[in-house]
Amino acid sequence: MTEYGAGPEFQAQWVDIGDLHDVARRLQVTSDTIVTCDFQTAVRSVSPLSDMKQVWISSLASGWSHIFRLSGSLPSPVELSLGGHRVFEITYFALVGEIDPPFYAHNGVLDVEFLAEDEYSVHCANLRFNDRTPLPEVLEQYLVVLGRITGRFLDRDWVSSQGLLASIP
Repeated sequence: MTEYGAGPEFQAQWVDIGDLHDVARRLQVTSDTIVTCDFQTAVRSVSPLSDMKQVWISSLASGWSHIFRLSGSLPSPVELSLGGHRVFEITYFALVGEIDPPFYAHNGVLDVEFLAEDEYSVHCANLRFNDRTPLPEVLEQYLVVLGRITGRFLDRDWVSSQGLLASIP
């Protein structure tokens, strides 16, 4: 994502809610704070050091939205999943040399071992990573898994699509 202006950190959520404004409402974003723009405009509009919680909410695939953290922290995946929704989250901090295994929340329950479950392990086919795999490659493989699950990968069309720059209270 650094090639599109994002910093060395990557924190994002994939939510099985297709309507961007519904996602914004669930995040308690007020409509007067929403700006429609592409990813690069959103990145340029926000200071990553800001204490404000700012995100870019975008369409990903049919029935899926993507929340990219620009500053502050992401909302709780557990709360966002209430009502029977699925939320996946990836956190990668390049400067610290840390990547968390993807989180998965469904209907208010967090599961950090979901990749081992039959429903999701099929999406890990042909991907191999271990303790010696470089972190950028681990991130890329996690993104491949989520692309397979949601049916859409983070690509140039996604980056240039219109999303919602929003401040979360």
